[in-house]
Amino acid sequence: METLERKKRYRNHFTKREIPKALIYEMYDGKPMYYKGFKDVLNQLKTSEEIMGSSSIQGIIISSILKFIYRNLNEMRHHVVTNEFGLHLDKGSNVASDIVIYDKSDLQKSSIDNHYSTLPPLAVIEVDIDADVFDFGINEFNYYSMKTKKLLDFGVKEVFWFFSGTKQVAIAKPDQDWIITNWDKELIVLDEYRFSLNRLLEIDGFSL
Repeated sequence: METLERKKRYRNHFTKREIPKALIYEMYDGKPMYYKGFKDVLNQLKTSEEIMGSSSIQGIIISSILKFIYRNLNEMRHHVVTNEFGLHLDKGSNVASDIVIYDKSDLQKSSIDNHYSTLPPLAVIEVDIDADVFDFGINEFNYYSMKTKKLLDFGVKEVFWFFSGTKQVAIAKPDQDWIITNWDKELIVLDEYRFSLNRLLEIDGFSL
């Protein structure tokens, strides 16, 4: 007599001991924030590699911005770092960033090792949100606001967030009102690099 296997129930709650440290995306005040989709990994529906990689739209946006920056970068003054660069903001708070731009001389003087950097970059550029913010207990807007404020308090001079869902970009600088505008507007990064994301995508042959 054949028996039917019971379908595994999708679990929504896991103890900290059950969640591998590799699934932690960022830390805020000692509290872990996990990669978006981490529960699918724990429920054996996806692999960790599937949730940690960038989406196709993220990859295209980041590559277009990087191409522009590399072509126009003043290599004597600035240095760009990418690949979810880790920043240690303060005790218990570590974040990952898509693109950061440093003062090259400051970076050369800093400690370069296997740990997250404690040196504030001049600018941070983020594309979309990779964290499971809802499990953390907040929504995406609150996450964007929290991370941006943390970066500015850390000493970052400019923070740019590109959101593919609304085709908008948010710009934040210390002691100034934060601005949200559209992708077609020209941005000025570090008072030197001018571009609109729409134009960069058009040059690369993409219409997102």
